[in-house]
Amino acid sequence: MAAGRMAEGGAGAAGEVPATLAAAFAAVRAALAEAPAAAAPESPGAPSSGDSPSPRVNAKGDRVHAFDLCADRAAREVLVRGLGSGELLSEEAPPRRFGAGPPRWRVVLDPVDGSSNRARGLPLSALAIAVLPADAPLASSAVQFSLVGPLEGDAPFLAVRGAGAHAAGDGPALAGSGVRRLEEALVSCELNHWAPDPRLAGLLGRARGVRSYACASRALALVACGALDCHVDVRGRLTPESFLAAGLLVEEAGGVLLDARGRSPGPFHSLLARTTLLAAATPQLAREVLDALAAP
Repeated sequence: MAAGRMAEGGAGAAGEVPATLAAAFAAVRAALAEAPAAAAPESPGAPSSGDSPSPRVNAKGDRVHAFDLCADRAAREVLVRGLGSGELLSEEAPPRRFGAGPPRWRVVLDPVDGSSNRARGLPLSALAIAVLPADAPLASSAVQFSLVGPLEGDAPFLAVRGAGAHAAGDGPALAGSGVRRLEEALVSCELNHWAPDPRLAGLLGRARGVRSYACASRALALVACGALDCHVDVRGRLTPESFLAAGLLVEEAGGVLLDARGRSPGPFHSLLARTTLLAAATPQLAREVLDALAAP
């Protein structure tokens, strides 16, 4: 990646941290491939552990699948070994301090964003990892490094604040679409576990097209790549691990990341905090979306 403003920890971190994140993605992919029972999607018509009276749930109350735990273990092992010292926050486990000496990093892990998609065999899930300085607030503006890795692919996206976002390896730099007007925008709108808000009608009616993916990190990565122009989530249900990593991709690709009130997301007290989210390719498009949401 090109030189730029680096996170706390020195210029060496600009190479060390992304390399560790890429290794974590490779480990998760390998672990899921080597544990077919844990990685396998559910059969929609067959009984599963989800039909039992007491399926396992995480701290948010979401169902935990075997592949979630498999991916969490694989990612944790690499991150703890490669990042020296800090605190690891995961959707699937309690916070954990790791390493000796003063903590360097605060790591936010979503081992399988889009678990419900993966459980049904839909190809829309991802490993998402965000790395912040240890003393930084849990906020999108504090993320220094990130990875979003589509679990059905072999090339994750990596971002370094101030140095851009790229597909791993020799992939090109990510760049948003540059779309400025809502009438020209392909918009992703999150509708999962939610009855649509009436204020969305005007917004979605004006958009060129509408999609819904039920995986925030993948939707935001598509905005960063220019495949989507905007992602909107006004449910007030989204938690930080689902978007902090991908949010840095959007920002480093020239886009804008806000909540539905037009503010930078965060700071959050924990991964249990809930928020709204807007990711747009340009500030002008973000303003049009916010105005549409505020219209009577």
